[in-house]
Amino acid sequence: MRNLLLSSILLFSGCSTVATYPPIETESALSFSNSANEPVPTIMAKILTYAHGRFGGMDVIVFNLPDGVDKETYNIVAKKLGGALPMTSPNEIAYHIIELRLRGFSADADVVFPSTSGGYEMATIQLKSSLIDPWVIADERVWLIPTSEPPTPNYSMEAIVEVETDSP
Repeated sequence: MRNLLLSSILLFSGCSTVATYPPIETESALSFSNSANEPVPTIMAKILTYAHGRFGGMDVIVFNLPDGVDKETYNIVAKKLGGALPMTSPNEIAYHIIELRLRGFSADADVVFPSTSGGYEMATIQLKSSLIDPWVIADERVWLIPTSEPPTPNYSMEAIVEVETDSP
């Protein structure tokens, strides 16, 4: 019985996702991680939907994902958001996920969003999940320090051309 319990613990804890974007893991850890693999795109879409609904600022969601996220992830997130567009110009008003930390069934994201004063503000959004429950927003913290410069686009020009040519 003890061996069965230990095996179960190792099995379930060994399969939990651990990732950070932008990546800070070693090369060997990165070989097991791909930002296009679930649950990363779902978490990013939930964060952007929540930030748009909570903080407002624009009709169509324009978004920027963390450095190191590939174009496939941008395409998946845009599809999940139905009509959202990746940020392509430094002058665009957008929601920026600047860092995502995923540890098993919890995730934290730092988001820079357009504020009502015309600048940008930052928030940390926490999500939770379980084996049977979907990802949900668990908490948020808006930081009172305004962000002077919004991040620059991380979406490559090659990816922009591919998305535009793939569109109907």
